[in-house]
Amino acid sequence: MLNINRLQLLREVANRKTIAATADAFFMTPSAVSQQLSVLEREAGVPLLKKAGRGVELTSAGNLLVKNSEEIFAAIERAEAQLIDTSKGLSGNVKISAFPTSQRALVVPAVVTLQKNHPNLHLHIQDLEPEYRVPMLGAGDLAGAGYYEWNVLPTIPAKGIETYTLVTENVYLGMPATHPLAKVKRSIGISELSDENWIVGRESTSMLQFVSAATAQAGFSPRASFQSMDFDVILTAVEAGLGIALVPPLAFMETTSHKQKVVYKSLAELHLHRTAKVAVRKGSEFNPLIKEVLRTFQAQASSVQYRLDLLHTSLKENFLYTR
Repeated sequence: MLNINRLQLLREVANRKTIAATADAFFMTPSAVSQQLSVLEREAGVPLLKKAGRGVELTSAGNLLVKNSEEIFAAIERAEAQLIDTSKGLSGNVKISAFPTSQRALVVPAVVTLQKNHPNLHLHIQDLEPEYRVPMLGAGDLAGAGYYEWNVLPTIPAKGIETYTLVTENVYLGMPATHPLAKVKRSIGISELSDENWIVGRESTSMLQFVSAATAQAGFSPRASFQSMDFDVILTAVEAGLGIALVPPLAFMETTSHKQKVVYKSLAELHLHRTAKVAVRKGSEFNPLIKEVLRTFQAQASSVQYRLDLLHTSLKENFLYTR
């Protein structure tokens, strides 16, 4: 019979691509992981891994085994959820990650509500960029992970994960209030911005890829003069006149920083938006603790979406928005 712990190791190798990364996730040595996977191969009776450069990849049999094991792990999650005794109210620990711009409007108010309604439910919030969510979810390091998707970038479905949409926000052009286009009473075409300096995310992240994909539709690549993953830093650079940026409203609607010094304008040629979501392991959505966390976050998200829609209406009517 196949060992469930070894199956979990194989699944993590599929997600993380290397034995070393899998070993780090499980606080094991690489040799110990390799030994366990060798035992799993003997149990399965077929090769499950093969070398690929400096790393490893799954054979067709290994991929098939991982695919089929997802239902096993989901069933375990459901079984654990059914064992939780809720007769004395919700109690326990839930660890989730959230991307930085979701914290003010979504996460903090939801956590306050949960603490008020369920004082024995303890949340641990970790500030984490979306790129790390799937490996940590799969390894059990997180019960849930907030992340976002950009509409001009392809999405990669993750195995064994259930996702829930929270809000969808239009993305706007942020520019210094002193910029010549700031007071123009119309939307701005992305093609008008080919000679601008751009404030973007760091290399190999979706924040940079999003800007590159948007400008590519107008036939140019952004001239990146400043790179940061912190939208408050990005807007500080915009305010200082160092460049322009594409900015989702969650980055500015809950702060008075940069007030009257950064102007936000809609784009004429492109409809750009970012969708905020939360992911949990398949089966764990039946866990009463996680179910209540999801319900509370969705309720808060409904309120935030209403405000986002009002902001979008204001921008369409006035062509600019200042903070």
